[in-house]
Amino acid sequence: MPEEQKGFVPTVYEIKLQGHLDAKWSEWFYDMVITHESDGTTILYGPLPDQVVLHSVLERIRDMNLTLINVSKVNDIDQNEDNDQEDFRNKNKKEK
Repeated sequence: MPEEQKGFVPTVYEIKLQGHLDAKWSEWFYDMVITHESDGTTILYGPLPDQVVLHSVLERIRDMNLTLINVSKVNDIDQNEDNDQEDFRNKNKKEK
């Protein structure tokens, strides 16, 4: 790993979309977790390495003609904490 990447911490985002997006799109959205909400919306949740990738996700949402409701920075992943994305995935598997 290059020296400048050591200690790199990605940022976790939550992106809310109108409608339900099929889970098969998760890989195309950089492995963000896709969750369907009861109000008819979809939440994309997960860490993204930088703003370039965030903008790429937003461009893909635009290109699919999806309605963007909200983009939130959740937090920066603490290297000493459990992976928030894995916890979120496990929670959603139990709810299904």
